[in-house]
Amino acid sequence: MLQQVYLPYNILVMAMFSAPPVSTSMDRLAIARLLRVLADPTRMGIVELLAQGEHTVAELAAALGTPRSRLGNHLACGLHCGVWTSEKRGRHVVYTLADPAVLALLQFAGEVAAPHAEHLATCDRIGPDWT
Repeated sequence: MLQQVYLPYNILVMAMFSAPPVSTSMDRLAIARLLRVLADPTRMGIVELLAQGEHTVAELAAALGTPRSRLGNHLACGLHCGVWTSEKRGRHVVYTLADPAVLALLQFAGEVAAPHAEHLATCDRIGPDWT
């Protein structure tokens, strides 16, 4: 399903709802972990930037307005889970999005969340307050 990132939105949605249900606890665990990786605003920002092309830590820090010291754990998380890859080039490490379907997943989540954005922004039942 995630390979269908280039299909028109309505076809992608139809494919999502006609897909077989997640069948094993391992599948559910993997999906939950992926969504947890993506459930952080800083990591969402990293995905959006890497979707535009490769970036160094300094470039990501500047674009996100986040100190480099805070990016380390976020970058390690996404790297470990395969959301992005890294390559050492001289004195710099360059990060690249591993699969553009991750951006499509975030875009779809944004469309689903949009009608409920105000309510979701005030939800205090899960996660830290990122504002």
